[in-house]
Parts: sequence; structure tokens; C-alpha cells
Amino acid sequence: MNADLGITSITIQCRTSSCTYPEPSMEWLYQDQPTSNMYEMYTRSIPSSTQGPCILPEKIYTSSLFISQNTTWSDNSDKAVTFFCRIGYSDSSKNITSLASRNVSFAVRVTEAFLQQNNQNITSTLTVTSGEQVTLTCVTGTSRPAPTIGWYIGSQLIASGTNLIFTPSNTDHNEVIYCQAYNIDPNLKVDSNKPSLFVIVRVTEAFLLQNNQNVTSTLTVNSGEQVTLTCVTGISRPAPSIGWFLGSRFIGSRTSLIFTPSNTDHNELIFCQAYNIDPNHKVDSNKPSLFVRAAPKILDISPNYKGYVGQYTMIQFDFYSNTKENLTVTAQPSNLSGIIHWGTFLPIHLDNIPVYSSQTPTPDFRATLAIRIMSENDFGQYVIEVKNIIGPDLENVKIIQQITPEKPINFHATSIQEKQLSLTWQSGYNGGFTQTFVAEISLDNITWNNVSEVSARNRDGWFSTVIEGLIPGSEYYIRLYAYNINGRGDFADVILAIRTLKEIAYASLQEVSASVGIGVGGAIGGIVVGLIGTIIAFKIRRQLNGPKSSCFRSKGKTDDEMHAYSNTEMNSQTVKPVYEELNKGNTEQSVYDKISPL
Repeated sequence: MNADLGITSITIQCRTSSCTYPEPSMEWLYQDQPTSNMYEMYTRSIPSSTQGPCILPEKIYTSSLFISQNTTWSDNSDKAVTFFCRIGYSDSSKNITSLASRNVSFAVRVTEAFLQQNNQNITSTLTVTSGEQVTLTCVTGTSRPAPTIGWYIGSQLIASGTNLIFTPSNTDHNEVIYCQAYNIDPNLKVDSNKPSLFVIVRVTEAFLLQNNQNVTSTLTVNSGEQVTLTCVTGISRPAPSIGWFLGSRFIGSRTSLIFTPSNTDHNELIFCQAYNIDPNHKVDSNKPSLFVRAAPKILDISPNYKGYVGQYTMIQFDFYSNTKENLTVTAQPSNLSGIIHWGTFLPIHLDNIPVYSSQTPTPDFRATLAIRIMSENDFGQYVIEVKNIIGPDLENVKIIQQITPEKPINFHATSIQEKQLSLTWQSGYNGGFTQTFVAEISLDNITWNNVSEVSARNRDGWFSTVIEGLIPGSEYYIRLYAYNINGRGDFADVILAIRTLKEIAYASLQEVSASVGIGVGGAIGGIVVGLIGTIIAFKIRRQLNGPKSSCFRSKGKTDDEMHAYSNTEMNSQTVKPVYEELNKGNTEQSVYDKISPL
């Protein structure tokens, strides 16, 4: 029969089998190895006796061995022995060792404990992940009875039992964890190794902050002005890796982002992204869209505007501005000195055109400025300024006085041939716009044909044209005027009356020369000169009875800034309608009073 002192106490008895005298000695022996023939003394016992059926002085003697529960071997070793009883007599030959025996396992007090994970002892640090379950085991040396085990994090008892299943949290970081065991005396507890907990905390959230404030749906920034943002995560260990993104574009990798937005960033999403354990498990912060307030941009404004004294000049243009903060539209003369009566403005009108979410400037507003021209001093350069909270955009425009060209001057013929003639003149002021000179020709001073147009971009200068296809020996009337986009100017002060040279056959000239030579002799030279003078003389106070229409051609001579062209076979019906009503005064006056001397 086996006995376990870790479970219970035991009592072993040894008794003489018969009446005995004198009193024997009784000893308890043990054998710790079943195969050994060696017996060790455990204890001597003073037997008790009973009369029993014996006749005095004989008695029956009994020895009892009591071992209490949790009795350990002297060295607390794991000891299991077999007890025997030996009865000794004065006559040693009568000594008896009982054949009966009892196997007894002694208690073993817990003297050591070990904290293990996956059958491995944990030394200085136990790395765990917050929120993820962990299983640990407390292993003791041989102990009898089974030990009582308690688990501690820091000084707090968290569980009991050989195995611990727990879920660490961030508050457990750097706390020591261990098990404590005892099995006989609660005052004799032993602690296991005490590793400190390193609690990994996975990044689960991130926040985009500006000035320690969480940014929600929209982040308003100014184009060109530096912005500082911060990416804040929840508790995490180890420190997270952080990336910054503008749309899909990577722009930074630190906790704080310092960047300078531009107008092209408008409406892009900005956010930070964080992870600290697995790059495949990144978390995004809130993703506000950028509202980039940018300086306005004037779009499609004309550089020149027409103006008339006493009237309003309307300047209308579109402009881009993605913010209405401090939005103003103004116009001022370029030369602020000496401006007293430069005009007045009607109220600025900003049409509520929807704001477009585009990276390319599109018109968000339409402005209409009305400048009243009070005098000629109000014409000239103006600066249009559109300004918002970020800054201005400026454009220069010019209000130009709308006048027709001045009449040409110094209009005269420079060459007259049988079928062509050359005309030259000097321009007057062009009214601020490109002017075109028109030469008209008539055979009767009544019906006029446009035979030459010369376009000049320069303000003034000398111009010329050649009219071809004329009839030899015919008389023509020629007049000249200029026009620009504002209308036709006055005719030149003179109307030229010119007779082309007659064609003279060579044979006739020989006959005339011979005849005159025979009759007059040395007077031939004077006669010829007189004849030529008669041919090229102007016919004064006479209207030509020749053909009413003919084919005219002209050649224009211009400088680098003018363009010449001609219209042939044109009559008065082909002149542009805007210039059809000519100055009747020129035709009503005597044409001979307007003849320019050659």
C-alpha cells in the first residue's frame, strides 16, 4: 500500500505476533531503493504493550509510526521509501524484521518556479501586442502536493493556475509579470522569473491637426503661404512611421508637415498615413480637402476701349477668384498726378457665376466698370486692379478718344505720263487707329471712282500711289481722303485736275521737225519746246467730253508700317457703305479753285 504525504498523513504499526517477554526494542527502518538490501534507520520507537491473552510477564508489544501530511524529507528531496519494522530481543538471534512494509512518498516543498512561453523561459523582456491574447505557463520544480500558483502583473494578482491566458493593454507596458507558487506553507512562496512587459500598441487611428485642432472637411490655406500640419496617432508602440499625401502624391514623412500650397493644390485631399508594425496595415487620418485661397486672375480683358467725351466707357471682363474675402475691383488712371476730372465709376457689378472647382483658372466673376469721360484729359491709360485677401492682379487698359482721321495735306502729283500718274501726300492725325487713304478719280467732276487705297499703321508720314491704265491726252480730276474705324475724314484741301500726255508717233515728229527746219531754220528748237508745253499743259476751266469710264490701275508706295493695294474698275457704287456719303461741299465748289499747282 502506497501513501503520499503530500496528500495525507499516515500511521504505520508494527506488533509482536505473540506474547513476548522481556520487552523487545522496536525500530523503524527504510529502504529507499527497492532493489537495495540496505536498510536505514528512520526512528526508534518505544512500544506500547497490552496484556492480551498473554500470561504475565509476557505481553504483546506494538509500535506506531505516525508521519503527518506534508512532511518532507530532511533535505526536501523527492523521496519515496519503503518502511519496515524491526523487533529486537535481548537474544539477538531472535530479532525479527517484519516482512510487512509500507511505501511512503514524502512531500516536496516548492522551491523554484519558472515563467515560460511556448516552453521557453522568459528572461528580461516579454514582448506582447496590445489586444492580442497571450498564453503563459508557470512551471515549478518537483513538488508534492501540487503547488498553488498565482499570477501577478506588478503587484496586482490577475489569475491563478498553472496557465495564464490574458490580453495585455498599453497600461501593462513596462510592468513585471511573474507567477508565485507554494504547496506546503503559504508563507514560503517562491516567485518565478520576472520579465518586464514590452507592450506593442498597433496604430489604429491617426488625426490631422492644425494648431492642435482636428481638421474636418475643409482646410483653408493661402496660396504661397507656408502651412504647418501635424499628424497625431493614438497610443502606439513603437513610434509609428508617418507619410503625408496630397491627393495621391507623397509629400512628406515626418510627424509635422511644413509645405507651401499653390493654386494647383486647390480641392486636393490632404492626409497622413501611419503604421508601426505591419506596412500592410496602414491607417489614414481624416482627409480634408484643401481650399487654396489664391490671388485673383483677370481673364480676357481688352487692352483698348473706345471713349467719347460726355459718355460712359464700359469696361467688362471676367476674372478668377476662389474667395470673396476682401474682394474688390477698382480702376485708376496710370498717371495719378494732375488727375482731377478723370471721370466717375458706376457701382461694380459682380455677376454670381458659379465657382468652378478646376485647377485651370476659369471665370468666377464678371465685373463691369463704367468710366464717364468728362473731358479730353480723361482719355489714356488706366490700371484695373482685382484684389482679394491674398493679393491683387493688375491689367492696363487704354481708353482712346474716338475721332476720324484728319484730312491729308500737301496732296500733289509728282509724275504724269501718257497712261499713269504718281500722287504723293502727307497724312494728318489718324485718330488713334489705323487709317486708310482713298484716292478717287473722275472724268467729269461728278461721278467718282475709287482707284487706290493705301493702309497706314503709323501715325503720320508721307505716302504715295501710282495710278495706271489712264487714257493718253485725257483730263482727270483726283481727290483724296482718309478713314479709320470711327469713320471717314474730310477730303484734302485740293482736287487735282490733270491731263495725261498724248502719244506722238515718231514719224510725225520727224515730218514736223523737217518742215519747220526748212522754213524757219534755227527756230526749230523753240517750236518743239512750245509743242511739248502745249501737250502737257493743264486744261483750265474746261470739262472733259471724253469717255465716262475706263480701267484704272494703281501702285501704292508705303514705308515699313503701311500696306498698299488698289481697286480697279470701281465706280461710286462700290465704295464701302459707311463712306458712301461724301462731303458734298467738295463737289459743289468750283474745282478750279482747288487745283494744286504742279
